[in-house]
Parts: sequence; structure tokens; C-alpha cells
Amino acid sequence: MRLHLTNVTGIGASKLLESLLPVIEQNKLMKINCIYLPNKGSLMNYKSINKFTKICIYNRFLPNLVSRFLECTFLSYKFNGPDPLLVLGDIPLRVKCSQIVFVQQSHLIKPNVFNWKISYFKYIIVRLIFRLNLNKVNAFIVQSNIMKARLEGSYPSTKGKVYVVAQPVPIWLLNSGIKRAARVNSNKSNLQLIYPSAAYPHKNHKLLSKINPSDNYPISEAIITIDKNLNPSPHIPWVKCVGFLTPIELIKMYSKVDGLIFLSKEESYGFPLVEAMFVGLPIICPNLPYARNLCGAQGIYFNPDSQKSLLSAVKKLKKILDSGWWPSWDYQMKNIPSNWNIVAKAMIEITFNSSRVKKLN
Repeated sequence: MRLHLTNVTGIGASKLLESLLPVIEQNKLMKINCIYLPNKGSLMNYKSINKFTKICIYNRFLPNLVSRFLECTFLSYKFNGPDPLLVLGDIPLRVKCSQIVFVQQSHLIKPNVFNWKISYFKYIIVRLIFRLNLNKVNAFIVQSNIMKARLEGSYPSTKGKVYVVAQPVPIWLLNSGIKRAARVNSNKSNLQLIYPSAAYPHKNHKLLSKINPSDNYPISEAIITIDKNLNPSPHIPWVKCVGFLTPIELIKMYSKVDGLIFLSKEESYGFPLVEAMFVGLPIICPNLPYARNLCGAQGIYFNPDSQKSLLSAVKKLKKILDSGWWPSWDYQMKNIPSNWNIVAKAMIEITFNSSRVKKLN
């Protein structure tokens, strides 16, 4: 089969594929004939482990939205071929071959309330392309049952074609050996929290801008992985924007912080939540379906539109940690694959079986 990831340039999606691509290539069920890579981001430098696999960089000379529209419509013929195409970048192509699409982008879901901001205009175009090419797809792969229900609700013609394949934490964290069972800092001191996130609007950093300096947050430090110049609340001394953290730096942080604070209002999965559960950290997260689905009864929830609700959740975490509580994620982690080989095998089998059904029809 062939792998298409020309538009996977975001940090989160790139991290996922850096763990997934090598194990797909190592799997003996299928041979990877060609990998179509982006011309920017960390994956542009991906090296195949198979010397017979062809690597094709997809160069873009127009603005990304225009280039993507053309790639997925009028220029899709470039990706025609006899072998199945596993598209790892959310958007179906208008191709004449078996096609399986891995959907991570939650903005493909039709919103309950239309957002008139210009920054959301691109999602209108993306949803249009997605709908236009639906009939060219054999199967869709998503990361959770919540995302499956939302995708089928937004695009009824996908019913019966959507498969759920959850993902474990990145390989670098799987191999780290970190297992937390208590606070590292002195008991009853203020909390040190971390929020791994990129500077996207749906990550909800603006909630921190509503914090009043007089509010008594029991936080000594909240580490956020966005650039300092994007700090949403420079008036709050405990908000620390540190920029991008490497895997080694994240491992160090996970080894010492008291918990994860997650603000995002829109996720198809929520990788930092899975990472925190794997490590064993307490989690403060929005009272939204994606977070409830992952974290269950052990999560500490708040209203993502209310600063007062966030304050209440932080105080609750401080109180129960002071009492000796620590979360157990064993039940929730039963639903998460233990390694990436399981994920690769599932995706390959879906690709093979759905392509075979098309040939038989």
C-alpha cells in the first residue's frame, strides 16, 4: 500500500506519526511502496526503514488552503494507482483507487454554533472538500467512539465505514519508564502543573487571561508550551510560557509536576490526557465528552468557559492531594493499546479488508 501525509505538519499529529510510521513499515502484512511527505515540519525529513520504499516530497507553491484544495480535487490524479492509499492527513482525495482516511481533525465536525471569525473560514473550506470526496473513501479511522459518533452525525453517509483505533502514548514516553504514584514536591505546597499545547484558539489559553491576580490559585507554576510573547496572562506570575519542549524536556516535566491542567474546548482524542494517565498524573480537564470519555471518574472537571469553575477545580485538586489522594488510571488505560504495533496492525487490516471488499463489489 501507499501512505499519504502531505499535510501533516502540526506538532501533535506529527508526533503521532513519528511513532506510527516506523511500525507500519515494520509490519509484514503489507509492503509500503510509496510515502508522500510534506515539504515542511518534522516529517519532511522522515527516512524510510525500507530501501525499496519510494519517498515523494509534495511541494507547495501556493497558500496552503489553496494548495490543499487543488491537491484534494483537480490534482488528485497524481495519487492514482493500483495500490490502496492510506491517507493520514484527515482529508479524502478525489482518487481512482482504494482509499482509507485517518481522521484526527475535530474541526471537520459540523459545529453546533457557526463561528464567524475569519480564522475559522478555512474549516468551512476543509469541510466542503471532505463532503465532496466522501464517496471516494472505502473506510475512515478515528481515535475514539466519541469521534466516530460525531463524524457519522455530521456526515451520515459515513455510517458503517468508520472504525475506531485508539492510540497509546508516543514511543519516547512508552520507553521512558516513568510511573508516578505521589507528589515529588513537599506535601501541601502549592501545585506545579503543565499544559502541553500549541497556540491554537481551541486550546483555550484565553481562559487564563480572565484570571484576577487577587484570585487565590494554589499554583506555584503552570507551565504552558507556547512562546513567551503569546502569554495570555502576563499579569499572573505563576503562568510560565516556555515554548516547545522536546521529548526529553517533557519527560523531565512529567517526572516532577503535580498534575496536568488541560483547557482545550475541542479535541478528536486528547493525547496529553493519555500521556498524563500513562505517567500516573492527576488531571484537571474540561467537562466535555472527549475528556469524560478518556478520563472517566478520576478526572477533575471544570466548565471551560468559566474561570471560577477552573479555580474551583484547582482548589479541589490541592485539597485532595493534601489528604493523600492520588489517581489510579488502570481502568481507563485498559481501553488504550499497549504499543504501536497493535495500532499499525489494526490500520493495515482495515486498509486490506476495505480494499478487498471494493474489489469484490
